[in-house]
Amino acid sequence: MSINIEKRKPTFKFAALVMIAIISLTTVGMVVFKASITVMFLLSWLIVVPAAMKLGYTNSEIEDLGFEVGKGAFQSNLIVLSVGVLIAAWIAAGTIPTIVYSGLTIITPKYFLVTTLIVCSLTSIATGTSWGTLGTSGIALMSIGTSMGVPAGLTAGAIISGAFFGDKISPLSDSTNLSAAVCKTDVITHIKHMTLSTTPAYIICVILYTVMGFKYANNTIDYNQINQVMEVLKANFNIGFVAVIPIIFLFILLLLQKPSIVSILASAVVGAVIAFVQEGAGVDKLLDYMLNGFSIETGLTYTDQLLNRGGIMSMAETVLLVFVVFVIAGILQKTGFLEVLLEPMLSKIGKSRTKLIGTTFVASYLANAFSSSMMFTSVFVGTIMSPLYKQFKLKPENLSRIIQDTATLGAPLIPWNSNAIFCSQTLGVSPFEFIPYCFLSWITPVVTFIYGVTGFTMTTYTDEEFDMIEQPEDAI
Repeated sequence: MSINIEKRKPTFKFAALVMIAIISLTTVGMVVFKASITVMFLLSWLIVVPAAMKLGYTNSEIEDLGFEVGKGAFQSNLIVLSVGVLIAAWIAAGTIPTIVYSGLTIITPKYFLVTTLIVCSLTSIATGTSWGTLGTSGIALMSIGTSMGVPAGLTAGAIISGAFFGDKISPLSDSTNLSAAVCKTDVITHIKHMTLSTTPAYIICVILYTVMGFKYANNTIDYNQINQVMEVLKANFNIGFVAVIPIIFLFILLLLQKPSIVSILASAVVGAVIAFVQEGAGVDKLLDYMLNGFSIETGLTYTDQLLNRGGIMSMAETVLLVFVVFVIAGILQKTGFLEVLLEPMLSKIGKSRTKLIGTTFVASYLANAFSSSMMFTSVFVGTIMSPLYKQFKLKPENLSRIIQDTATLGAPLIPWNSNAIFCSQTLGVSPFEFIPYCFLSWITPVVTFIYGVTGFTMTTYTDEEFDMIEQPEDAI
């Protein structure tokens, strides 16, 4: 006969201890041992379950709570897997190579800095990766800037701004999909909302890099590396308008408000058809690309790093991370840990939206500095702050936008963050040299904070919508 044990509410001290233990375990694993964030979050199960059992929950009840919330990751994970298929199909069709090729054709001495920003933006949007952009277009552009006599930190700042712009705004980016998933909003809605803060910030960046670039207008460019990359792309793909059709098709479907998963997969199929007809790829090869990612050996390291990516398997860790995060966060919420931790925070924020936004900013930058990972920051801040945003009847895309404007763009500004270290090692520039020139990372949060204080672009629930959604005390 089963005994129904009375469930207790955790004390604030106990809840804080559990949260500190989870953060410490995850941070030490990632920073000290370079472990995967997914592995460390899964290991936190050994903290969460005993803590919940101490409150009177059985292991079976805890698993049921985790499964109940984990189902919420279903749609987000399907989108992430679909994006993996899309990347592989777009590369095979020559879509991504065409975008990169087109970007490289616009490099000129007078507008070197602003074209560096644009080229890296196009590359990162097309590939969805800031690190991939830094390791390909970024390296080539650094050598060009050096040959022109442009300060290394200034060139690196333009490269990083462009690279992280795409990492933030591209539907192919894992950080974009993760932020949307953690905050429980549709990724396309999330991206549309981000453009409201990113667009004015990007325009300011264009002006700044253009004006600063005039100083080097009379310098000459060594086009050797650019020409080498362009020749390799042209030799292996049919560069032209036909290759861009999958992108146009995707935008049309999204403008018509078609479901995200259907739109992404349909665009991937269009890309596969073009790859079959124009690039001569076999059906069996295309299906293998969709699973394992596109594969090619061009003989040029830059292009190989850029093109060998995509596929369902490349998204496996992101899918697992989203699921594990939903489960762990769900258990913490359902057993009362998050509610207890949020009570003092909510009392201090009161009814002030400005304090809510300010608290989110502080939490995001501190988590980024503490964990050295923008992925951890997205998970942590999204989990902790989501209930508070619901209390204010603010839609989740407000929180997901702030997370990316601070966590994603803020990562290169923290010298010991893994992203700043990667930028430094890849581009050969000290973080202290490029940080002042990462204009997008400085300007976008300012725009976002102004929006938060004034309420401009801050979407809210109507009373009818709010009554229909999962209420704050039941959210993860």
